[in-house]
Amino acid sequence: MVLKVKGIVIKESDTGEAGKRIVIITKEHGKMLLSARGAKKITSKTMAGTQLFSYCEFTLFEGKGFYSVTQADVIESFYGISEDIEALAYGAYILEITERASFEELENNEIFDLLLRTLFILSKGKYNPRLAAEIFIIRLVRDSGFMGDLECCQNCGKPFENGAWYSAYNEEFMCRECVGENGMYIGKGALKAVKYIAESGLAGLFRFNVSAEVLEQLWQLADEYRKIYFGERYKTLDYINNMKFSY
Repeated sequence: MVLKVKGIVIKESDTGEAGKRIVIITKEHGKMLLSARGAKKITSKTMAGTQLFSYCEFTLFEGKGFYSVTQADVIESFYGISEDIEALAYGAYILEITERASFEELENNEIFDLLLRTLFILSKGKYNPRLAAEIFIIRLVRDSGFMGDLECCQNCGKPFENGAWYSAYNEEFMCRECVGENGMYIGKGALKAVKYIAESGLAGLFRFNVSAEVLEQLWQLADEYRKIYFGERYKTLDYINNMKFSY
């Protein structure tokens, strides 16, 4: 059976001397594992379309329990990401999170559209890659249905006036009195940014900037979200931490 799908390459690995296995994310079929024979050959028609970040229309042949790529027509390569080491590092981190957060044969328009929008922003080279990654993770948590109330404490109902405290144990935003000793402080500016990320349409998602202090608080929150909902041990995150990009 021949199948055509539009997807973004989120993971790749070598098979043999010239072949590859790639993982793509699609709207209709969620995450898909594909075999791409000969994709590493310079003369291969699928070489460009099986690179990380590539957004393509794939023509697939269904074999015995797996799909093989017979054609990959590139819609967008996001070449600008690979030209900037910082954008490449955070882009790879976003792909690794996407691979863990998505599932096979499960339609998920939200994560696909969010990833596509984020890669477009990264490829332009005009937006802080760290902030783009933070926005991606926080919005992914919201789209996955994990984000709690951002207006008031989940324990006592007290409205947040000067920021809030995030409790990893309760997975909720709480007031200082209720959170105890282990809460993470999210200042007024950072909380406002989280609200914007949660409520904005995709078209306006990246139309704001933040101070260095807010950037750091959002990074800490996004990292906590990542550990709770998407798991530990990310090679791409280790690389980011070792590079120690300045902001």
